[in-house]
Order: sequence, then C-alpha cells, then structure tokens
Amino acid sequence: MKSVTFIYLLLSVSFCYEALNDSTEINNKEVYNAEKAYKTYLQNNIISNLIFGHYGFMYGVGIGGNSILAGDKPFKANTLWLITPIFAGTFINLTTNDYIKNFLKVKQNKKINKNIYFKSFFIGPDISSINRFKAEGDLWTAEVIKTNTSFDYPTIGFRTGKISKKYGYDFEMALLAHHTTKQKVYYNFNGQIFNEEANSYVELPSTMEVDLPSHFLMLHSLYSGLNIYFNLPEFGFRPYIGFGAGLLFNSIQSQYSGPANLVQSKNNFALDNLSFNLGYHLITGFRYVKSNSFYYLELRPTFHNFEYNSGSGKLSEVDRFVLQSFQFQIGIGKNLFK
Repeated sequence: MKSVTFIYLLLSVSFCYEALNDSTEINNKEVYNAEKAYKTYLQNNIISNLIFGHYGFMYGVGIGGNSILAGDKPFKANTLWLITPIFAGTFINLTTNDYIKNFLKVKQNKKINKNIYFKSFFIGPDISSINRFKAEGDLWTAEVIKTNTSFDYPTIGFRTGKISKKYGYDFEMALLAHHTTKQKVYYNFNGQIFNEEANSYVELPSTMEVDLPSHFLMLHSLYSGLNIYFNLPEFGFRPYIGFGAGLLFNSIQSQYSGPANLVQSKNNFALDNLSFNLGYHLITGFRYVKSNSFYYLELRPTFHNFEYNSGSGKLSEVDRFVLQSFQFQIGIGKNLFK
C-alpha cells in the first residue's frame, strides 16, 4: 500500500511540475500588469500548495510517528515531521518564483498601481490549551473543561495576498504541532462504562481525577485558509484588524487508545487518526512597510476544532474539543512585483 501511495505521489509531483512550468510561460507580445499577473500566480500557488502540502503533511506525520514508536524523543520526532512539508513548500516556492522573474522581463502596463501584491513567511509561538473536551461512549459521556498543551516548534507558514489603502486579504497555509503536558485533569462523568476486568458495565463517579502522561495526545495540523483585514490610521506603523477562517487537516496520535482506557500500547499507536475540520481566528496587527518589503506582528485568538474516533471495542468513543490558543505571529513579506 505504501509503495502504491508513493508512486501516486511521484506521478502527482511530475504532473504539477509540468503544470507549474507551463504557467511560467508568458506571451511577450501581451501587455501585463501586476493585478493580472498576480491572479495567475495565486491560482497556481494555491493549487500546488493544496496538493503538495497535504501529501507532505501526511508523510511527515508518518515519519514523526515512526520516530516516536522507535523510542525517539518528541523533539526529534517533530523535527522529522517538519522535513517533508517544508521540502514540498520550498519546491513550490522556487518554481513559482520563475513566474515572477518572467513577468518582470516582459512589457508591462505603466499604469501606477499602489496595491501591494505580496508573499510572506512567518513563525507563530502561542499559549494554548484544549478546551471543552467531550467524549461520548455508547452509555456514557465525559467532559473536561481545560487541558494544558505545549509545543516543540512554533507554528510556521506562508501567506500571499493583496494589500490596498483600505483593506487587504491573503491566502495562508501553516503547520501546527501541539501536545498535552503531564498533568492532572478532572473528568465529569455521566452514565455507565464497560469494565473489562468485570466484563460488565459499571456506574461511574460523577467526578474523577485522572493523571495524564506527557504527550497523551499529539496533535498536528495543516491549516489552509483566507484572511481579511481592514487598515486603521497610521502612526509610523500600519495597524489593522480582521479575521480569518479555513480548513484544518488534523492528525491525532496517541499510544493510549482513549480517555476511557489509559493502558499504553507498546510499539504501536492505539490512536492514529486523520480528519478534516474548521478553524478560525481574530487578527490585530501592526505592519512596518519599506519600499519593497514589510515586517509585521499579529496577535491572534485562535480556535481550532477537532473530532475523531478513539478507543476500541466496548470502550470506543467519539471525542471532540477546541484547541484554543493566543498566537503571536511574526513575519516578513516581500512585494512580488518590485
């Protein structure tokens, strides 16, 4: 199965590479402007990143997971996880740069365009926690108000879009990784749960304290979404406010099958789930603009949704929660057509 998937990936890479090369060809007899050129650039950039990004993410999750199972430290596993999607993103960036270079060589419309068509890269350390965790079994439910999380690497990603005098918008892709820390959590239970030793259902106490080991849950996400923001009066910096929303490709891994069963699985993942969900955030930003580049800082309350199946047999359950964070996104951007 892995060999078939790998061959399919190579074919996809070849197809996209040819498509990207074709897209860099510009008719020298046609007059271009930045707006027209950017539409073509954006179309190819989004399509390529959605294809390569998701494949790279899946392979990265697999590599990192195998590292954990081999006994490596989480930091090493997350380093390995980052390699594949970063490689894919670098490949796309180098290829789409050819289109920009070709555009700058051909005859261009001399009409003044004060809009900024940009590409930026960022890192985003955050303070995060799992909120409103809810597990549902066949005859029981359990809730946890808050579970602390941390990260080995901050969020990294890129954005590309347009900034005008009054507003801006962009497409964003980002890699995120979080894990639960070692802690005590308090479950609120309701109903009956299956006891494997007694081979029967038993009543649960309404409240229970549970010791969670570090990395009980390992969360990785690939975020793809849109941001819209509105510029405020300048004061040396260019402040702006806005919001964003998008699609999350989530990976949830654990050597423990689920909250209902804290027995560790050896040399295997008891929980290894890939699923799609939605995420959204608010934006308060400050941008410092130079002649052909800019720097920015954004403060982002962020909400990412997770839903997946965990456990097994009569201890199977559906888990839902919101990964809530306050992100400090720091980035540098470049005007594509200067």
